[in-house]
Amino acid sequence: MNAPTRSVKAPRHQFTLEDVLELQARGFFPDPKRIALHEGDIVEMAADGDRHISLTMALNDAIRDQLRGKPYFKGVQTTLRFSRHNAPIPDIYILAGGPPKGDVSAERVLLVIEVADTSLEDDLSETAARYARAGVGEFWVVDAKARVIWVHRAPADGAYPPPQRIEADAPATPLRVPELSVILDRDAAE
Repeated sequence: MNAPTRSVKAPRHQFTLEDVLELQARGFFPDPKRIALHEGDIVEMAADGDRHISLTMALNDAIRDQLRGKPYFKGVQTTLRFSRHNAPIPDIYILAGGPPKGDVSAERVLLVIEVADTSLEDDLSETAARYARAGVGEFWVVDAKARVIWVHRAPADGAYPPPQRIEADAPATPLRVPELSVILDRDAAE
């Protein structure tokens, strides 16, 4: 008779941003611009389709125009480093103050936006959960197909409450950036 076996979980290696940069420098990734670091996991991101690109750039233009000359930094498809193990690449983010230097505290992150064309289910679940665990106070998922914004606010215990749905013809205004108002039908018309 065989003795009962125990399941042993192998230790997991958490990569750091320094690890990722070293692997990129050595040519390990075919497209190093499409690599993000999610809580220690290296994630290769899918290429953006035309609808995603158009909507992201239209939102970027609208946000840039409304926040010009105000004390915010806006990042577009660039790394947002929360820690050495957590450096996602959101479509758009807004920080209080100037450009990031090193790790960015969640308190400084005023808004994170992901545009979802083929990734809606993941953005509403896994991506939202990651930003909630990081302490991001407001996270929007812009559904490129349905033309709605899913607004996640006020995470508690590492999770957001159910999101608010904002239709394409209604304004969406971040709580900590009150001078910004996005209307998809106006600001991101295709």
